Amino acid sequence: NRPFLYVIGIYLFSWLGVQLTASILPFFVVNWMGLSEETFPLVAIAVQGTALVMLFIWTAVSKKVGKKAVYFMGVAFWFIAQAGLFLLQPGQVKLMYFLAVLAGIGVSTAYLVPWSLIPDVIDLDELNTGERREGVFYSFMVFLQKMGLAIGLFLVGLALEFAGFIERVPGEPIPVQPESALLAIRIAIGPLPTCFLVGGLILASFYPITKSAHEEILLKLKERKTINN
Repeated sequence: NRPFLYVIGIYLFSWLGVQLTASILPFFVVNWMGLSEETFPLVAIAVQGTALVMLFIWTAVSKKVGKKAVYFMGVAFWFIAQAGLFLLQPGQVKLMYFLAVLAGIGVSTAYLVPWSLIPDVIDLDELNTGERREGVFYSFMVFLQKMGLAIGLFLVGLALEFAGFIERVPGEPIPVQPESALLAIRIAIGPLPTCFLVGGLILASFYPITKSAHEEILLKLKERKTINN
């Protein structure tokens, strides 16, 4: 099922972008921005809260312009946010929250679009095989979700270790990080996730099941069921 391979790639690239950002965000807030550890949950809420609200908005928009268009629009917001976070300087707290909201607008498409493409793939698979195998497709997506989380944590840990990040000793003040570690944190929250998102965009642009193609698949399935009945 070739379209499913595209969905796998789109989801994995998108989810890696999400997990890299989520994994490095506490280090970015505390070590680069110089804010307290209590600030991190507020920034995370700004991202995830916006993403939750935008799920409903993007769903409505996708019905008019299509899922691929929504993905492109969402990732565009995400690109702006990632570039802004990379260039953000300590003390620009209000701008940080604005960029967090902007990132949430994009992150929501990573949650929405790949999963919304699965029913299209299932319909095509049913047309080709005569079987409806939702469980196979959805279980594989859950596996990808866990794999993306593991890879994201691994990449962040590896980057920080390589850059000479100094671990905090419990009960002691937050250590001053070397410039190499601070640069690694900024790269991990900006350029690195962007690279994965570019991969997702490339695959999305070649995704073969368009809105009209899916309508044709549904029509053929309906005709087959009518004949069989």
